[in-house]
Amino acid sequence: MARVPRGKRLGGKPPRRGGRLTRDQWQRTRSPGSRQALALVAVGFLVIGIVAGFAMAADRQLRGGVLEQRRDAIRRPDWVALDSLPPYLPDAFMVVVDPEYEDGGTLRARDERETTIPRELVRQIHRLDGGVISDARALVMAPVLEQRATKSQLLELYLNRVHLGSIRGEPLHGIYYAAEEYLGKSAPDLTLGEAATLAGLLLEPRIEHPADRPGAVGVRRNEVLRAMLEAGKIDAAGYNEAVAERLAFQPGLADRPMTRRFPTPDDTVTIRLPPEYRPVPDSAAAPDPVATN
Repeated sequence: MARVPRGKRLGGKPPRRGGRLTRDQWQRTRSPGSRQALALVAVGFLVIGIVAGFAMAADRQLRGGVLEQRRDAIRRPDWVALDSLPPYLPDAFMVVVDPEYEDGGTLRARDERETTIPRELVRQIHRLDGGVISDARALVMAPVLEQRATKSQLLELYLNRVHLGSIRGEPLHGIYYAAEEYLGKSAPDLTLGEAATLAGLLLEPRIEHPADRPGAVGVRRNEVLRAMLEAGKIDAAGYNEAVAERLAFQPGLADRPMTRRFPTPDDTVTIRLPPEYRPVPDSAAAPDPVATN
């Protein structure tokens, strides 16, 4: 009997070795499980593409918004460098706005409902309102912003950009003007109590017109100091000294525009609040001192 060559069967054609699927293989690819798997893969690629597109769009917007504004702002004479400030000043703002900013990791690991410094920068500079679409844009853009700038750079920009109420009908932005308008001194010279006073304006509900509510400003100052003490940013001695400070909040101390430097520095004429409107510390309402070691 003749030997059958390899690859052939008696009485039939050799098996197909081409690239086409056999009927059984085709049926298997059409099974419900396979179709679902293919659909999931397609959806996955679609989601990746959408996220990548949003990230690219966010990067372009940030380069033309937050990052460009920072490059321009640091050249201004009213820019306050972070390293020129006493450490307790940025600490006071962080315990109010973003307590986990320094050691809380990236925004991806944070609660989406939290107010954070990168999200606040995105909302303020890009003028995002509180709508659903604006919140979604802030959530997408803030992590990208964290990759484009250091935490110190973002904190510095925030302190120079943050909205701190209004005075004489004009909005006031940044610690440079807030320190001069409310406290009559430069930001690097603020005491611990004065730094807490400015940061307290950001406690919810925020005080839009601090000149109308000096009493509330003093209460909020003490709340910020207590938060700083509990967060380990200040010690008991610093806390006791700060809460004992006379409230130096004097809105309207200088009658000058807040959008530029005072053009006549030799002019010493100032406008002060009448005595009946100036806050008087109430020793009975002052918080109890904290025991020191």
